[in-house]
Amino acid sequence: MSTRRISHPLALLGVSVIFALLIGLGIWQLQRADEKQAWFDGYSARISEAPIQITARLLGPDRSNFPAEVRGRFDGEGQFLWDNRTHQGQPGFHVITPFVITPGETRILVDRGWIPLFGSRENLPIPKIPAGPRVISGYLYESKPGFTLEARAPEYDSTLRQNLDLSAFASSAPYTVQPYVLRLDMDQRDGFVRVWPVPDQTAVRRHEAYAVQWFGMAAVFIGVVVAMWRRELRARRRPVRNKIHE
Repeated sequence: MSTRRISHPLALLGVSVIFALLIGLGIWQLQRADEKQAWFDGYSARISEAPIQITARLLGPDRSNFPAEVRGRFDGEGQFLWDNRTHQGQPGFHVITPFVITPGETRILVDRGWIPLFGSRENLPIPKIPAGPRVISGYLYESKPGFTLEARAPEYDSTLRQNLDLSAFASSAPYTVQPYVLRLDMDQRDGFVRVWPVPDQTAVRRHEAYAVQWFGMAAVFIGVVVAMWRRELRARRRPVRNKIHE
């Protein structure tokens, strides 16, 4: 951008767009920091709560990250592998098994943890389903549908899914499903590799630092534009002064 054209309408439009973009990115990072802080605060408050006793009655909203216990048995049908899960850089799956809540026939999906992919997906592993009544515990997780290449939702008996879409699973299941997934506690014997995400304030500080960088870039950018504009004004005044002296 030439110093002699900084006041051109197109140049001013470009300056406005770039400045708004930099400020917008800074605000977005602050919003992300607020979201992570809210997640951290909510997790910290809920982690010490007494476990929710899950029954056949459907859980209400805002129960994510609460500890929970449920009595019943693992279902021999409906288990599937949640694809494209990694652990320490190795591809694999999460094993999702329905759990029949006693009394009744309502299920809650239990994430039993990660297992590795060996070979190709043409020969999928078949994790053993624990038998018999039991009490299991874990933390509630509200699964959100993510990006998928699937043209339509898988059938109920699909053994491999790209997405942990509870609403899609519940709509195809022949029984009622709780609107949360139970992430099995690490000390429970019916699971596999379990390293559940735990929020910390490092992510909050990182987003705040990114915001400062974007705002700083916006300030530097405006400073450069102002300096160029002042140089342009001085350059315009010189010919006028020369004519006056003549």
